[in-house]
Amino acid sequence: MKYRSGYRKVKTLRKYVNGKPTNITKANVASDTDYIEKYLSDECPVNTLPSGITVTPTTPSTQAYKNPTVTGSNNYTVSFSEYVNGWTSFHSWIPESMVNMNGDFFTFKSGQLYKHHANDANRNNFYGVTYPSELEFVTNTAPSERKIFKTVEIEGDTKNWDVTVITDQDSGHVSKASFSEQEGVYRTYIRRNSADIGNTELLSVQGIGMALVVSGNNYTFGEVPSEVSVGDSLFKATSSGTYQLVGTISTVTPGASNTVVATSASAITPSVNDFMFAAKSPVAESYGLKGYFAKVKISNTSTSKVEVYAVNTEAAKSFP
Repeated sequence: MKYRSGYRKVKTLRKYVNGKPTNITKANVASDTDYIEKYLSDECPVNTLPSGITVTPTTPSTQAYKNPTVTGSNNYTVSFSEYVNGWTSFHSWIPESMVNMNGDFFTFKSGQLYKHHANDANRNNFYGVTYPSELEFVTNTAPSERKIFKTVEIEGDTKNWDVTVITDQDSGHVSKASFSEQEGVYRTYIRRNSADIGNTELLSVQGIGMALVVSGNNYTFGEVPSEVSVGDSLFKATSSGTYQLVGTISTVTPGASNTVVATSASAITPSVNDFMFAAKSPVAESYGLKGYFAKVKISNTSTSKVEVYAVNTEAAKSFP
């Protein structure tokens, strides 16, 4: 009978993929998380042990498995691609453990076993919770030129993608309902966000002037520009440089020397000599988003299979 009487020290570690050895090796050093400590071996066997001495076989130490999650304000599971040698994707689902077996990927959650990439399962659903599939990219053609990003085009089998676009100067969105199919491509214009209403830097804002008379929801001005129309939002400027919403314009009645503008309801009551202006819907009056670059994110919550091949944006040089 042979007894373990000496220690074996591992000098080189070899990488295995799916249980098969590769040509990738590295030195076994104590500072490495994969470090294997020396252990008793049969390399130097003896037939007997001294009286009163027993030997308990030991095995190499193993690292406790940890899920590859990013912790913070949001938790994600991240996936690593050996093809690009980097972390490529973030996943909202957080498993307790995961394993790859016979080419299939399995995870455990609440003691249950789940198989991923199953064609007969609902898409975007993990552990009974629905998550959106999101793709995000940056477009930066002619990086030194300020541009106006006008449209989004999706090459795929469906238009059911919600889109958000953020530039270094503006932000906007695209609703899936606004896409129309043109020559096999789903295309729509980028809309500004409704929160931009009242932004005095936009072309959709038109100054009116100081109120000469205030009577209930009726405001009399000397002259009102022809661009002001029913449905516009009426604002008043404040002494601090901000503005306040008065209401939605319901009628514009020109007179011989002045014009009366009425609102359906007043959120506040302006005073005589308050400067007022009108703003059209920034969504309806969108002409694009200005900026040097745009970050585009498309999102889909369908539980059925969808495919997207490419996402394009149309941009033109912006001239001051």
